[in-house]
Amino acid sequence: MEFSWWLVLLAGFAGWCIGYEKMRYLVSRLWVPRRATDLATLLPDHDDRVERDPELVGLLEQYVVDETSVDVYLTLADAFRRGGEYSRAIGVHEHLLSAESLSDEQRRLVTLELSRDYAGAGLLDRVEALLIPLVREHPQKADARTSLLRLYEKQQEWENAVELARGSQGMAEEDKNTLIAQYSCEIAAMLELEDKLDESEKWLHQALASDTQCSRALLMLGRQSVELKNYNKALEYFFRIEHHHPTFAPEIAESVFFSLRENGDEAAMKKHLAYIRERKNSYTVIKLARDAISELEGDKSASEFFIEQIARRPSLKGLREWAERELETTKSRDKDKIAAVVAMLRGVVGEKPQYRCERCGYRCKQIQWRCPGCENWNSVKIIIGAEGE
Repeated sequence: MEFSWWLVLLAGFAGWCIGYEKMRYLVSRLWVPRRATDLATLLPDHDDRVERDPELVGLLEQYVVDETSVDVYLTLADAFRRGGEYSRAIGVHEHLLSAESLSDEQRRLVTLELSRDYAGAGLLDRVEALLIPLVREHPQKADARTSLLRLYEKQQEWENAVELARGSQGMAEEDKNTLIAQYSCEIAAMLELEDKLDESEKWLHQALASDTQCSRALLMLGRQSVELKNYNKALEYFFRIEHHHPTFAPEIAESVFFSLRENGDEAAMKKHLAYIRERKNSYTVIKLARDAISELEGDKSASEFFIEQIARRPSLKGLREWAERELETTKSRDKDKIAAVVAMLRGVVGEKPQYRCERCGYRCKQIQWRCPGCENWNSVKIIIGAEGE
C-alpha cells in the first residue's frame, strides 16, 4: 500500500476524532512496516494468541464508540487487513465489540469482520467459534453461513458442511441441493480412496437424493459399477448423464463403449451407434464410435461416418485426426507439407484447455467439480466447439 493512501485514510480517521495534531501522532506511531505473511509476528511462541499493539489499543480506548463512528473504525480495520496487518485489524474489531453502544446488526457485522481477520491470521478454530453462533442467531443472513461453509470446504470437513447446508434457511432449494450433493460426493470420493465402496455408494445415493441429476454422483456410480463388472448398471448411470447433461458425453464416452463391448451385446452396440448417427457429436464420441463401426461394418463405413460427423461439428481435434490419416495414406509429393500441418495441429490441440468455468472463465485440462478460480461448484464444463470437443 502506498504511503499517500495511508496518509489519506489516517487523516480522515484522525480528523474525525482528534484533529490535525493527533494525525501526526497516529502516522508516527502506527506507520511501522510489517511482513504481511509473517505469522510468527502474529502468533508468538506458536500458540493461538494474537500479538496486540499496545499503542493502537491505548489510542482507541481514548475515544468513545457510537453509531456514527463505527463505519470509520471498520474502514480503518479493513485497511489493516488488506495490508496483511491482521493483529491490528483484530484490535480494532475487538475494541468495537467491547462497546455497549452497538446495535445488534452492527455487532453482527463487526463479529463477521473479526472472523475474517482470524481467517487471514490462520486461526481457523476461532473463525468457527465466531461463525457458528452468528449462523444460529441469524439463520436468514447468508454472509455468515457462506463464510462457515467456505471454512468447512477449506478444512474438508464435508459432513459438517452437509449438516450446515441441509439446515440452512433462506438458501434457494436448488442451491442447497447442489451443495449437499457435491459435499456428499466429496465424502464418497474419500471413502473410495480408502476402498470402502459400500459406504461410498451410500453417500453417492444420498447425493442423488438431493440432486437427481448430479452428474458427478452418476459418473462415480457408473465407474464403480464398471469396476464391479456390473456393466448393465453402469450403462444405466451413464445414459442418465447423457440424458440430463448431453454436453457431458465426452467424459463418459470411453466408459460407455467399454461397457457395451464387455457386455458382448451386439444389438445394444448397434442401437447406441444408431443414436449417435442421428445427432451432432463431440470429437471424442465420434472417434470412439468410428472404431466401433469399423469393428462391425468395416473401415470404409467407419471413414464415411467420421468425415460426415466432422463436417457437422468441425473442431481442431477432428481436423488433426483427418490430417493424420491423410498423412498415412497420401502418396502426394506434398507429404512434407502435410506433415508440417499435422505437427502444427498437434501442438495447437495439445495446448488447448478442455474445460472452462461458465462463471469466471477459468480454464483447465481436467474436470474440476469446484472451480479453483471462483470456488463455485459445478460451473466447470467441457468446451464444445472448434477449440474443444
